[in-house]
Amino acid sequence: MKKYRRRTPIISFSLRDRLKKAGIRHYSKLIHDQKKDWILKNFKRGRTKKYPINIAGLMRNLVWQMKERVDSGEKEFKEMIRTYWYMYVKPTLARTGVLAEETDQYKQLVSNVVDMVKYWKVMEYKDIGFRDENQAHRKVGVHANIIPFSEKIGHHEFLREIQEQYNVSIIALGGQPSVMNVEYFVDNIKKTHINLKRSFYLFSIVDYDPSGWIIRDAFLNDLRHYGIKQTRVYDLINPDMLTREEIMMARYPIKAGADMEDKNSDWLREVLAKHYKNQKYLVEKQQDGKLKLYGLEAEAISTKRLREKLEKVMKPVIGGDERELKIYEMKDLDQAIGELILFKVTHPEETYA
Repeated sequence: MKKYRRRTPIISFSLRDRLKKAGIRHYSKLIHDQKKDWILKNFKRGRTKKYPINIAGLMRNLVWQMKERVDSGEKEFKEMIRTYWYMYVKPTLARTGVLAEETDQYKQLVSNVVDMVKYWKVMEYKDIGFRDENQAHRKVGVHANIIPFSEKIGHHEFLREIQEQYNVSIIALGGQPSVMNVEYFVDNIKKTHINLKRSFYLFSIVDYDPSGWIIRDAFLNDLRHYGIKQTRVYDLINPDMLTREEIMMARYPIKAGADMEDKNSDWLREVLAKHYKNQKYLVEKQQDGKLKLYGLEAEAISTKRLREKLEKVMKPVIGGDERELKIYEMKDLDQAIGELILFKVTHPEETYA
C-alpha cells in the first residue's frame, strides 16, 4: 500500500556521492544574486521540458548554499522556510522567468528540502536554523516516551491538558506531519536523555478513515527516521468508542473511485485486523457486490470519553521500566487474543471478501 511518499534513504554512499546524485555542488558565487544568463547556464533543463532550467536542482543548490554559509559562520538564518522562499527562491525564479502561476512552487521547495533531509540525507533543518511554525503545538514531558498525538490542531488544547495532568509528551500535527516539526520534537525528546531505543507508546487521535491513517503512518515513519523505532500505537478513534446509534449518526461515506480503490481496500484490511466489534456498522455491501465504506471524524468522540480511555490504556505505561512494560504488554496481548477468539466464535459472518 503506497500510503504516503516514501523512498529508501541513500545511506550506502558517501556525503560527496550523495550530493552528486542530488545534483548539488559548491558555488563560489551567491546563486540568488546572479543574473538570468548565469542561472540558465548553470542549471540546465532537467527531465521536464516545461521550464528552461532544472527547477529542483536550482532549489536544492540554493538551500545547500545557505547551509554552507551558516556552517562557515558567514550567515545566520533564523526564519521559516516560507520566509526563505520569499527572500531567496521566489525572486531568483522570477528574475529567471520561471516563476509559475499554475504550480505551487513553494510546495515544490518544501518537497525538495524534505528529500535533502530524508532521502539524500545531506542535511537537517537545524543546520540552517529554519523555524518551525508549529512549535507551539508540541511539548516534551518527563515521561518523554509516552506520546498522545492528534491529526488536527483543534485537539491541541485537550492534549495540553493531558500533558499538564500526566507530564507526558504531546504533539498536534496540523494535518500532514512536517518532517521539520518531528525533527525538532525528537531533538527535545533527546534533551531528556531518554534512550531512543526503548519502547515509545503513542496514542493516536486521527480521523478513522484512510487519510487519517496515512497521516498517522507518516508521523511514525518520520519518528523512525529520527531514531524512534520501537513504537506501540493505540488508536483512540475507533468504532468501539461509540454505540451503534452514535456511529450511525456520526459516520460519513469515504470517497470511492478508481483512484481510491487500493487505498481504501488496504485500509479496510488494516482495520479488520483490529477486530473492532462495531466495524460492521461502517461497511455496507451494495447490490453490485462492492463495499461502501464509512469513516468517523476524530471529533465524533468527545474529549471526556478520550480522557477516560487514556486513563485506562495510557496510565499503566507511565513511569514503568522496560521489564514492567513488557509484562504489561503480554497481559494486554493475552486479553486481546481472548477477545479475538470470542469475536471469531460469535461473529463467523464478519468477513469481507
